[in-house]
Amino acid sequence: MLMLRSIFTYVALLLVIIVAGCSSGRKVFVEHDYSYETNFKDYSSYTFLECERDTNNLCTEIYEAIRRQMQVRGYKLTAEKPTLLVNYGIFYDNLRYQGYMQPVIKNWVDTENDGFRYEPIKYALDKGTLIVSLIDAESDQVVWRGYASGIFKGVENSNNHYRSVVRRIFDQYPLFAKGYDPRRYSEAVGR
Repeated sequence: MLMLRSIFTYVALLLVIIVAGCSSGRKVFVEHDYSYETNFKDYSSYTFLECERDTNNLCTEIYEAIRRQMQVRGYKLTAEKPTLLVNYGIFYDNLRYQGYMQPVIKNWVDTENDGFRYEPIKYALDKGTLIVSLIDAESDQVVWRGYASGIFKGVENSNNHYRSVVRRIFDQYPLFAKGYDPRRYSEAVGR
C-alpha cells in the first residue's frame, strides 16, 4: 500500500511539472492570416522594409531572427528585384486586431481550393505584439501576416526569447522559396 501511494504521489508530481511546463510555453499567443489570391510558390527572394519602431536594439534582434527564418526556407535576401518585402512592427500597448479563421496555409497552397472563405475573428492582443508581414513586391499587397502577442512576458527567462517568438510565428509559414529543396539543404549541411 505504501508503494502504491509513493507511485501515485510520483505520478501526480510528474503531471504537475508537465502542466506547469506547458503553461509557461503558452504565454505568447501566435496566429497568422494569408491571402487566397496569392501563388506562394512564386516567391524566391526578399528584402526588408524599415522596422516601424526601435527600442533597445529590439528591431535588430528581431530582424536577425526573421532573416534566419527566411534563409532556412530558402529565400534569398536581395535589394535587386525581390519578390517579397518583409515588414515588422512592435506594438507596446494592448491591441484590437481582426484576423481570420482559415485552413492551415500548407493545406491551402497544396489544394488552392477556391471554396474556402475568410471567417473574420476579432482578437484582443496583449501588450507587446510583434506583427510580421510578407508583402508581394509587385502589387504591394500583404500576402501573409504572422503575429505574436505577449512577447514581453518571459523575457527574463531566456537569452533567445525573441528568436523563439519569431520562430513560433514562422512555424505558421511552413512554405519554401521557389526552386528550393529543403532535403538538398539538409544533406549539404550534414556533410
